[in-house]
Amino acid sequence: MIINNWYVAESSEAVVAGKTTGVRMLGFDFVLFRDPAGKAHCLSDVCCHRGASLTDGEMVGEGTCVACPYHGWRFDAEGRCVAIPAMGDETKIPKRARIDSYPAQEKYGWILVFLGDLPEAEWPHIPELFPEFYDAAWAKLPYRFEAKCNWMRMEENSLDTAHTNFVHKSFGSRRDPKLAAFPVEATEWGAKVSRSKPAPPNDVKSGAIADLLKGERSQTSVTLEFSVIGVCHRIHPTFKPGMSQINFTARTPIDRFRTRAIGWQARNYLIEKAHDAERMAGIQQAVVEDLRVVEKVKPPLTPPTLSDEFLTETDGMELAFRRKVWDLAARGWEIDWDALEKLRQDHAVVIPSPARRVDPKNWVHTAVPLREAKVPVRQAG
Repeated sequence: MIINNWYVAESSEAVVAGKTTGVRMLGFDFVLFRDPAGKAHCLSDVCCHRGASLTDGEMVGEGTCVACPYHGWRFDAEGRCVAIPAMGDETKIPKRARIDSYPAQEKYGWILVFLGDLPEAEWPHIPELFPEFYDAAWAKLPYRFEAKCNWMRMEENSLDTAHTNFVHKSFGSRRDPKLAAFPVEATEWGAKVSRSKPAPPNDVKSGAIADLLKGERSQTSVTLEFSVIGVCHRIHPTFKPGMSQINFTARTPIDRFRTRAIGWQARNYLIEKAHDAERMAGIQQAVVEDLRVVEKVKPPLTPPTLSDEFLTETDGMELAFRRKVWDLAARGWEIDWDALEKLRQDHAVVIPSPARRVDPKNWVHTAVPLREAKVPVRQAG
């Protein structure tokens, strides 16, 4: 897993004023909250005093601080301890009494958190892959699920345009599974491709969408784009002229072997809310079909080299994704899991925040060990 990246922590509506919200990302725990102005904040969940979970605490100081449930230590949005009740109000609180605070931004109805210690000038931009979110002409339906699989394995599944013919009953077609070669276009942080493939037979469709697709359709066009920043992708099929939908999904590693997906399906057809239930049923069916396969893939982590699997030219987007991840790992941003598990036996370990670059001394918690920056890169699990 990779630090110095933006990850979707939670939906915006799930984090409300006056309440703490816990979330696990990259194998670490965090606490989210909003200040009185409504701005979202993210702190390390571990109190620097005796290691309690701040998520179990409460918002105090008119909603500006999180109070530890163990001894009441108060931490502000910058992670600074501003009160130690047992020491009294007259005590000058040492600088070392602090925890890591991570930058948070809201976009697409999500709270994204920058997990890493790069200075602000070096933060990558959150990708602009879903402008339809702000367009009232598109109906938007939120969805989320968790999978018992590694985040890279899960994302590669969504970037795989060949598997649909065999995994998905309602939009795959085995009439002609051969994929014509289409060029994969590299972007700054990802890649994109446009492909046409045989449309599935009409009898696999049901409900209102089946009525819209009556008649013979020979081809369906699909545009697919991903960004390793935010670990997100956009799948944009056009069923027939003027009738499209978009699935925009972000993947957040919970840990090495579990992944959280949060996304939106946007459609420019059947936009009335009465059709949401039918669309959600389709999403849930596709998720079940995908997880039936990807949760059993072996090995559970993406192999360390391309030669460890027999890959073909139809795996172009998956290859592009692996190379982008490996490029970030080569910068020295990959978590060293072997070292981490050993260190965690008697240390509270955290992902370093930008404040540690500015002031690297006087921190209680240990920064996560990272693999050495080098090329070629080992498996970025």
